Amino acid sequence: MQLITSLTSPYARKIRVLLLEKDIPCELVVDIPWNTDTQVPHYNPLGKVPVLMSDGGRAIYDSPVIAEYLDTVITAPLFIPADRRKAVEVKQYEALADGIIDASVTIFLERKRPPERQDMEWIDRQQGKIEHGLIALENTLRDSSYLL
Repeated sequence: MQLITSLTSPYARKIRVLLLEKDIPCELVVDIPWNTDTQVPHYNPLGKVPVLMSDGGRAIYDSPVIAEYLDTVITAPLFIPADRRKAVEVKQYEALADGIIDASVTIFLERKRPPERQDMEWIDRQQGKIEHGLIALENTLRDSSYLL
């Protein structure tokens, strides 16, 4: 398998951690989607990383889909429970964490614009998403060491 990735992508980092946790050997192919010579759109029509190339040559993308796929490759440890209700809980936490990442990336990109073109109201809205998401996670962990 190959993981087409940018070393700065938090979504790709999530998949790299899962690969390590499951001890799945995988070649890292660094390709920056922002570069003009990127090959990422050849694997993911959205031009986003990560993309996992299966041993059969199939391109699997978006990080939640890759995470679920990795549970089919090596089943121990199992990250998405077989019990469908518990799986929904895991997927909800994943969506919450990805939403926090989305808001963080949005702020990062907005701050790359010239200062006079930055929309502080938009940045504040994204910051609110981050804060509310982290509070939700903190409240879940209040009486436990683990989410699930």
